[in-house]
Amino acid sequence: MKGKIVLLISALVVLLAVFYGFWIEPYQIEINHLYPDNPSLKKVLSGKTAVHISDLHLADLDAQAAKLLEIINNLKPDLIFLTGDYVPWKGSYEPALEFLAKIEAGIGAWAVMGDYDYSNDRKSCLFCHEAGTGQPTKRHRVKFLRNSIEQASIEAGTFQIVGVEHESDSRTVDGPGKRPNVAGAGASIVLSHSPLRFDELTGDEGILVLSGDTHGGQIWLPNWLWSLLGYEKNAKYSQGLFTKGNNQMYVSRGVGTSHVRFRLMCRPEVAVAHF
Repeated sequence: MKGKIVLLISALVVLLAVFYGFWIEPYQIEINHLYPDNPSLKKVLSGKTAVHISDLHLADLDAQAAKLLEIINNLKPDLIFLTGDYVPWKGSYEPALEFLAKIEAGIGAWAVMGDYDYSNDRKSCLFCHEAGTGQPTKRHRVKFLRNSIEQASIEAGTFQIVGVEHESDSRTVDGPGKRPNVAGAGASIVLSHSPLRFDELTGDEGILVLSGDTHGGQIWLPNWLWSLLGYEKNAKYSQGLFTKGNNQMYVSRGVGTSHVRFRLMCRPEVAVAHF
């Protein structure tokens, strides 16, 4: 009799976890605040805030997207940084483009693409250019950086945003090849879809890296288990803030999901950096 009760309780816990993971947690966007320890950026961006968004995987502009836009509008950020995977694998690009058209920040918005964004090579061009032309897109004001650097000047000085291509993108599109050198570049923010690019920094640049790609695993697991499963990026940099020498990296759990719309102990998030 006692064994049956244990089995019944266990089954109930599993059913509740499944229900929560499929229908509740994926829609509970968490706002996380971080305060980067970076003197160069603080000197230029003191008092400014930046919103970091990653891994939207937008199939349509649903209630989740509307909630995210409301969060961004309420935060009134000075800067917005996006770190890739705006579309589902081989899905429509239209919802992502519509979403980008609805976001704005006081100073500006910058982005890099992720591997999912190249799942349709021809359509990926729409993030940057008007269809059928080489002219810059007029659909949104987000600046996409592909292994490139952009200088941004405000009243307190100049800082730079560096966009680093995902490690597999150069094999799928005719994009810029060599990653930009940011050593000794001063106040710098690096956008990289993959957090593994953090390993390429020597530790003395004094750079803030913003990344995504991992989704935090969508299910919380200890690092050693991710390593055992062969997920290097999750084993090393699953989510949160990491420090190496003078460099810091924040890895977002992202907003959307890939493969299965399921999250457990790993809520979607928007990160807000306060300088």
